[in-house]
Amino acid sequence: MRRLLCLAIACAMAAPVSAVTLDGSIAGDGYSLVATQTVDTGFGDNFSELDAAWGQVQGGVLYVTLTGNLEGNFNKLNIFIDSVAGGENVITLPFGSGGNNPGNDNWANKYAGFTFDAGFAADYMLINRRGNGNTYDFDFNSVGNPGLVEASGNIFGGSMSGVNPSVGASALGVAFDNSNVAGIGGGTGAANAAAAQAVMTGLELAIPLSAIGNPGPGACIKISAMVNGSNHDFLSNQFLGGLPAGQGNLGGDGAGGFNGTVGMINLNNYAGNQHFEVCIVPEPASLALLGLSLVVLVCGRGRRG
Repeated sequence: MRRLLCLAIACAMAAPVSAVTLDGSIAGDGYSLVATQTVDTGFGDNFSELDAAWGQVQGGVLYVTLTGNLEGNFNKLNIFIDSVAGGENVITLPFGSGGNNPGNDNWANKYAGFTFDAGFAADYMLINRRGNGNTYDFDFNSVGNPGLVEASGNIFGGSMSGVNPSVGASALGVAFDNSNVAGIGGGTGAANAAAAQAVMTGLELAIPLSAIGNPGPGACIKISAMVNGSNHDFLSNQFLGGLPAGQGNLGGDGAGGFNGTVGMINLNNYAGNQHFEVCIVPEPASLALLGLSLVVLVCGRGRRG
């Protein structure tokens, strides 16, 4: 009986974890929920909305899925990552114009002065944009230094959705599925959390930890995601973590007005955190090996003689 029990425990510990399939869906991938939208979208129901964020780290890769939609009018889905020491809490101008940032897509000129939550300092940025009925462009760049710019156009080969397992020199995986027709509603009311969490599709990313400074076990990677206008100068109310219920589009001045920049916006002026975390825990395989070793040690102690 003891041998059968030990065998059952060993088999359970050795069971494989779910492998992530990069397809723009969280289905069957073993993700953990890390953020849920709190306010309905001011950029149009099922046009541009961020319903929820799901994340995990597996095999040295950060997997993040932002469920929802992105309108095909070149609105920007901008994702800032705080993964190592340093970075910028307040965004500066491009290098050569008095700041420290790369100038791709003119983002730094538009964001200069923008302030993240206290404790968040962006090190990297991902820019997603789609339009013309046949184009999905993707930028990966550093923040706080001008050294990294990977601007990749038309990553799905003539489609606004699809899968590309290796984008740019850093080989980031990108998949986008815009099929969601449910989730949160339009407006500024409190988002339906259950409906937001039920959405399965959206933007799925596979980011090698080596591409974002090699954060190690125990580190928590902070991510701030937001939908912006086509010129990076008019922010919606779609952030993850979410803005307070009742909050309309931030625009450029924080109150929905347009001024050609988002540099006046300070996220500390809004309740809650407009970022979320994905923490690096020991790989399940490593835990299983440790568990198996303990099983062998304990179960191998039979009576002798």
